[in-house]
Amino acid sequence: MTLKSNDVYREYLSKEPLNDRGVEFEKELNEEQLRVVFSEGGPCLVIAGAGSGKTRTLVYRVAKLVQDGVPPSGILLVTFTNKAAREMLSRVERLLSIDETGAWGGTFHHIANLILRRHIGLLGFRNNYTILDEEDRGDLVSMAITEFSLNENRRFPKPATVSAILSLAANLSVGIDRIVADRFPFMADLIDDLMLIHEHITERKLKLNALDFDDLLLFLKRLLVEHDDVRTHYVQLFRHILVDEYQDTSKLQADVVDILVGGQRNIMVVGDDAQSIYAFRGANYENILGFTDRYPDAAVYKLQTNYRSTQSILDLANVSIMRNKKQYLKQLTATRGTGDLPVIVRCASTEEQAGFIAKHILSADAGLDEIAVLYRSHYHSMEIQMELTRRGIPYEVRSGVRFFEQAHIKDILSFLRFVNNPKDELAFKRALKLYPGIGMKTAASLWSAFTMQEYRIPSLGADGIVQELSSRAKKTFRDFYGLLFLLAETGADVGSKLPSDMLMMILKSEYEEYMKFTYTNFESRLEDIKQLINYSTRFKTLTEFLSEMALVAVTVSPGTGESEKERVVLSSIHQAKGLEWKIVFVPWLVDGKFPVIRSGRNDPSDATPDIDSDAIEEERRLFYVAATRAKDRLYLSYQGWLPDKGSYRNALIKPSRFLRELPSYAYETQE
Repeated sequence: MTLKSNDVYREYLSKEPLNDRGVEFEKELNEEQLRVVFSEGGPCLVIAGAGSGKTRTLVYRVAKLVQDGVPPSGILLVTFTNKAAREMLSRVERLLSIDETGAWGGTFHHIANLILRRHIGLLGFRNNYTILDEEDRGDLVSMAITEFSLNENRRFPKPATVSAILSLAANLSVGIDRIVADRFPFMADLIDDLMLIHEHITERKLKLNALDFDDLLLFLKRLLVEHDDVRTHYVQLFRHILVDEYQDTSKLQADVVDILVGGQRNIMVVGDDAQSIYAFRGANYENILGFTDRYPDAAVYKLQTNYRSTQSILDLANVSIMRNKKQYLKQLTATRGTGDLPVIVRCASTEEQAGFIAKHILSADAGLDEIAVLYRSHYHSMEIQMELTRRGIPYEVRSGVRFFEQAHIKDILSFLRFVNNPKDELAFKRALKLYPGIGMKTAASLWSAFTMQEYRIPSLGADGIVQELSSRAKKTFRDFYGLLFLLAETGADVGSKLPSDMLMMILKSEYEEYMKFTYTNFESRLEDIKQLINYSTRFKTLTEFLSEMALVAVTVSPGTGESEKERVVLSSIHQAKGLEWKIVFVPWLVDGKFPVIRSGRNDPSDATPDIDSDAIEEERRLFYVAATRAKDRLYLSYQGWLPDKGSYRNALIKPSRFLRELPSYAYETQE
């Protein structure tokens, strides 16, 4: 995979610039970017390192094509947001001093919709079809589940989970059985039912003249494959195709692009294989890695000049990603000087780690909005959120809702709230409605019956209260009551049960099973609850624990910055891609947490192959993305001990392999 020489670019440098529209390419772009902009056509792969100005390069490439006489309508620019496409094309218009380029630009789904509106009649739909959103598709799935009486199986997944399985199958271009086997093995006995639902809603959408988002791409591919005249028209129309963020494309998206390229083969894909981190949602790393296999004559260009970070930060990122075997080799070089070495910080515990981060935020010579805490998993932010709240440091969570506002956290705490205060109607109903066969009306009736028993949990088991329930509701209610009785039998604060014991009891009753069939990200939610259980080990009474939870959950972080907009960002690394901050903290760099999977052996110098080397390499790319978000300073922290439900016994842990494999010259340490 070598850099192909570009005679067109060399010839350009030897002549007077062709500035007939005032675009001074050589003044606006560096040499690497100019090679891309002046590419002679044909298939091109642009490996754009972090902070290397790939958007700018794409904008000038489109401008150069228009300046050279390519009809704007013959240019297709595919991006991952419509906003990005609009902004790029607007910049082209300003460069060329024209009112409108006329180029095709937008997301895969946007482009698919434009084409299908013209030709969908060939596939049996009318061109005024409705586009269904996630909620609409969920409703169709829900109706199918009811129609086939699948909801009578208490283990049948929720409509949102079924919908996610169908979507993954479409985007990965594999069967439902493969998705279940790879990601939801506990649903193996439900494959036939899932396929039945898929067939049913496919028929329903045809009758409704409706397509969902996945259908847009599926039907576009089918249209192009089955109808030669349509395919020929668009292959001839799109003289140049440019695809941004190519490392994040799915198998289906890459197939559509390959079909549209056709015989003209003027395709330029731009992306960074080292930042391919979205396999969990269908992105296919092989699209960018195998591009030169599908296009053997492709020119490979590399953008390696980084305008974001200092060289010390880039040195650490470079040496880390070099460990990956599957990649296009590159070496990022900074334009901003050497800067401070990244710091690896060893903390004694998760609490000390949170305190370290909060202390350094308060003493930083940067605005709060120029600081970010980036983590592998959402639960890694729990202690940090609590510490920032205690210290009055305003923050914004971008990895989802705040930890204690998540549905599964509020679910599991509702049981404890009710045991602690049997007059808490909201907690009673929230916990009860988690059980199959119990809806709002039934929950309200049971609450009324309970209040008549003077809020005494033991009396709730009387058969008279549940006589009017359906047989299904009776069973689930007795399960609910049995759990409450066990939790409350010795009293909330005077008995032997610790809050951590009670939380574990709730989790292992049926809630863990409930999460499996309710949430597609079941494993990460389970980790959230386990971390909550670990945190609860420091409390001896239920009242003390719940009081702490409530205070953190309801406290609004005050605006102590210069403006209300000035807030520290707390984000998952996945959602931080493409962004940058002056100071970045990356916590929880410990074995089994980041990376989340354990491989062959803990020693990274061991030659033993990883159990799943592809997964380890994606995790390392995630670490690379986190490191390259930092502009000036990077703090990488880990804790030496993790609570083991009530004690620190046998909880000594190792720092992440991603830290242990770094050479000592790449960082400095701090205790």
